[in-house]
Amino acid sequence: MNTNSTNTVPEPNVGELAGSDYRKADVFRQFGIDFCCGGGQTIKEACRTAGVSEGELRSALDLAALRSENPDADFRQWPVAQLVEYIVRRHHGYVRETAPVLIEYARKVAGHHGPAHPELVDLELRVRHAMLDLIGHLDREEKVLFPAILKLASASGQASAHNLYFVRHAILQMQNEHGISGEDLQAFRKMTADYTAPPDACNSYRFLFEKLREIDADLQQHVHLENNVLFPRAIALLDKSEQA
Repeated sequence: MNTNSTNTVPEPNVGELAGSDYRKADVFRQFGIDFCCGGGQTIKEACRTAGVSEGELRSALDLAALRSENPDADFRQWPVAQLVEYIVRRHHGYVRETAPVLIEYARKVAGHHGPAHPELVDLELRVRHAMLDLIGHLDREEKVLFPAILKLASASGQASAHNLYFVRHAILQMQNEHGISGEDLQAFRKMTADYTAPPDACNSYRFLFEKLREIDADLQQHVHLENNVLFPRAIALLDKSEQA
């Protein structure tokens, strides 16, 4: 008998760690590691991509786990309907409220400061397109995908093979669109030097950058909850229905 044979359990990826304890998601954010769209990365891969020390990150994750307070919520334990309601109310509601403000202030700031800071003209275009695309994305989730997931999760919900295929395809489409939103956030950070306003910035200029920083943080958690918590739950329901 081979006594050297061992069964190793794969280490949780970044998304799984963030999903299990939001204190760890805060650590990933502080290190500039994408735990939403890039949630499938291993810690080693994430450190290489972000250019950070793996040892330093692991130490920070260990310290976060030792903090006495509990995570804000273990979203993995929530019923699917409660999770969907929270995402729509907390995150979709925030985007719908904030997107028009960002579009207006990006236009205002580019118009006033564009001659001295021409990058603001490109930023205004990127903000407008990103926010309009994001609103369309929310509409597709709220009107099509989320109702289908809720029906699948209900005790009496019966789904045809066609509907099961549709939900699986729709999840992949939403994940792809999340990736585009992640690219928009990366562009915002680059175009604003990580939301650092220059010395000659007026109050509107500074307000715009702070709102961009705010939506960046919110969208990271928003996409994380969908990619790493809600969608895996939905896929597990799909797999169960297909096996029935």
